[in-house]
Amino acid sequence: MNILITIRIRDLSKSYEDRVLFENFSMDIYTGDRIGIVGPNGTGKTTLLKLLIGDLEPDKGYVEIFGKIGYLPQDLILPEDIPVKEYFKISEPSPILRRMNLRKDIFDSPCGTLSGGEKIKLKLIEILEDKPSIIILDEPTNHLDMRGIETLEEELGKFDGTLLIVSHDRFLLDKAINKVIEIDRGKISIYKGNYTYYSEKKKEELGRAWEEYEDYFNERKRLEEASRRAKERAISTGRVNERKDSFCRYGKDFYGKKASKIAKVGKAIEKRIERLEVKEKPFEEQHIKVDFSTSDEIPDTIIQCKDLVKSFGDKLLFKNVNLSTKNGQKIALLGDNGVGKTTLLRIFLGKEKATAGSIWISQSARIGYLEQEINLLNPENTIIDEVKGDAKSNITTIRTLLGCLLFIEDEVLKPIKSLSMGEKVRVTLAKLILGGFNILLMDEPTNFLDINSREVIEEALKWYRGSLIFVSHDRYFVSKVADTIWEIENCGITVYPGDYEYYLFKKSRLKDGDIKDKILLLEVQLSKISSELDRAKDTEKEELNKSFLALIKEINRLKAMIRYIELYPTLFRWNEMRKDDEQAVQMTLYPTLFRWTL
Repeated sequence: MNILITIRIRDLSKSYEDRVLFENFSMDIYTGDRIGIVGPNGTGKTTLLKLLIGDLEPDKGYVEIFGKIGYLPQDLILPEDIPVKEYFKISEPSPILRRMNLRKDIFDSPCGTLSGGEKIKLKLIEILEDKPSIIILDEPTNHLDMRGIETLEEELGKFDGTLLIVSHDRFLLDKAINKVIEIDRGKISIYKGNYTYYSEKKKEELGRAWEEYEDYFNERKRLEEASRRAKERAISTGRVNERKDSFCRYGKDFYGKKASKIAKVGKAIEKRIERLEVKEKPFEEQHIKVDFSTSDEIPDTIIQCKDLVKSFGDKLLFKNVNLSTKNGQKIALLGDNGVGKTTLLRIFLGKEKATAGSIWISQSARIGYLEQEINLLNPENTIIDEVKGDAKSNITTIRTLLGCLLFIEDEVLKPIKSLSMGEKVRVTLAKLILGGFNILLMDEPTNFLDINSREVIEEALKWYRGSLIFVSHDRYFVSKVADTIWEIENCGITVYPGDYEYYLFKKSRLKDGDIKDKILLLEVQLSKISSELDRAKDTEKEELNKSFLALIKEINRLKAMIRYIELYPTLFRWNEMRKDDEQAVQMTLYPTLFRWTL
């Protein structure tokens, strides 16, 4: 593959009113560059994409494109009445179409009947079939279920051109990109590597920035103190010089010269202060540490379903469902779009009736609900008035919490009607945190949120002591929060009594057979490459070494998964124990940990 420049950016600047998004940005983008564009909402990520494709004019600078572009906008608006087969240029049958798992009659349907996920899948297929040299995607995982996101990852993995992608899906960014453009507070920074590498580099940079700021602050403080003491000594010595008694008349010249010398020292110190390289205090979000606990006594079981069935007419969603929710459990509800995840939450809330079966909910359960459509906030309230509502917390606690949720200082006075969807989600979360609920139901809580906001909510839910059942297609969020997985599939619900890694392992084992066989196969390949390395020429060794190291990494990953599964039942039992039963924890956990480390 020839490495050619596909996009040239020179001195690009863009502002809106008095807010600078970025200025004087220059970069050459090449074939094979796979770039993730990240930054908080509103910093200019979509604006940058629109400048690249020519939908917006820059205030200054220019963009040159060398190749054909395939572009997926964030808001895909289609004509209502035109049939899909007339609007989208897609061949039938299409291998990509099959992999995207779309319904058979979709080509005869009018565009107005398409779901958000179907629109995105069709546009992605059209882009990929057109074989562009540059693909630009703005939030491609919006409305996609997990299967759709995984298919997108596979298709992007086969693409060998230039990729630019705005996404808040951290797993997708880790798999799909090799560079990061960060836009934050009017500044653009470029990092080589995937999202995890970028995240670690940001932490290192923040640590160094704090060290440099503290060194600067301490040195400035030391010099200012030395300057102050020098001034005081000069003044004190000058006063002695001004005395008129006989003793001081003889030492007048001595004390005058001494006062002048001390004053010069003070001025020299002041000049040193002026010459110090100023280090600004690093910007860092507050972190949430909130006590979610309530005074209510809560039983071990909060919700219990027996032989639950739900259908809409002839469409069966699920049947023979037997589930229970334990106090403190954090459950991720997974499944393809349309299988009944939101419906199950609505049954728990009493907003939807089951077709058959029974459901029991503890009388002491206080349920808080975050739905996909945030429409229960009073648009005329300010943020702080809306959150105060029925909350029992004092104003200081409320303001601190809102600060942790990225509403800083006077932003708490913004009216609800002026907020973005992401901001409304954060306001609703604040109300849930302060509402004293002992079970939370959350339907796509990370929708409309940037990565910083998602991490804030992850941190908040870590401190939540009640039960949690949530629907999410954000795999990173699921992996951080859930300790149990419920999956709706084939009109049933399967319970995986572990976190997202455990769920992935169990699914992989069911599909691909015994993982130990995979390890044996990889070890055979490793042995073969080892023999080839012994005979290889110097020019061949670099590629062989890369393959050798990649195989070792994969073998270690699979072995770690086996150890994890062996340890998991003990960890799960440990989690079920009372936290104050330290002796029982030690007796149960330590022998397994000891065997695991051998």
